[in-house]
Amino acid sequence: MRSGYKLIKGEPALLAGETLVIADTHIGYEGEIRLKGIKLPSLTKRILARVLSLAEKTSARRLLILGDLKHTVYGPRGLEWMDIPAFMRKIIEKFDWVGVVPGNHDGDLYTVLPEEVELMDPDGVLLNGVFFTHGHKRVDTILKKRRGETVKTVVVGHFHPAVELVDDLGYRYVIPVWVKGRLSGAVEILLMPAFNENIGKLMVNNPERISEELRGFLKTGSINLQEAEAYSLDLVFLGKIGDMET
Repeated sequence: MRSGYKLIKGEPALLAGETLVIADTHIGYEGEIRLKGIKLPSLTKRILARVLSLAEKTSARRLLILGDLKHTVYGPRGLEWMDIPAFMRKIIEKFDWVGVVPGNHDGDLYTVLPEEVELMDPDGVLLNGVFFTHGHKRVDTILKKRRGETVKTVVVGHFHPAVELVDDLGYRYVIPVWVKGRLSGAVEILLMPAFNENIGKLMVNNPERISEELRGFLKTGSINLQEAEAYSLDLVFLGKIGDMET
């Protein structure tokens, strides 16, 4: 783990020392979908089972959730009032420590968190020389505040990165990806895929479908997306983003 972290093959998760890191669980997402007429059952038990399985697989004793634990941007509503406390109680039974770096969907998250869960600085946290931040705040501004610390890599969630591939027959394939790039200097930046498999994804290789928010992120110089590399969840190098545009 020379880089300070290790990607877990086949999963949108990584290890930083003894800490398992996931992002963007978006618990309660099904409630929003139901309002649009789609009867999607609760996914919380499935997400919980995957987290507990990863704990067994990796022997991790600590868990960091890198923002957007819940789906509603403001205070909890609907399923979140029941699902998040139940989810987190099972989580804290499995791990020695659980922390959450709040994301933009985590308004009033404290109202549904058990007291054993540490609600962390919204700017992020440094572990093993890796700075973890949700991604909705300017990375360059955050790092300026932490100039006295040695940061080798910045890991962000928030964007749910994926690539869209089109075959000769016109069929489209959406593949969640890790995106590795560079900040100014020798600092690496890594975009994490969302842990919730059903949440919407951002096609980083399709310029026409890049959100205004990511465009703003790119303008800060936080990452040169064209030169960044995409890796599948199985850690297969897919190519540079600029070479994969559809």
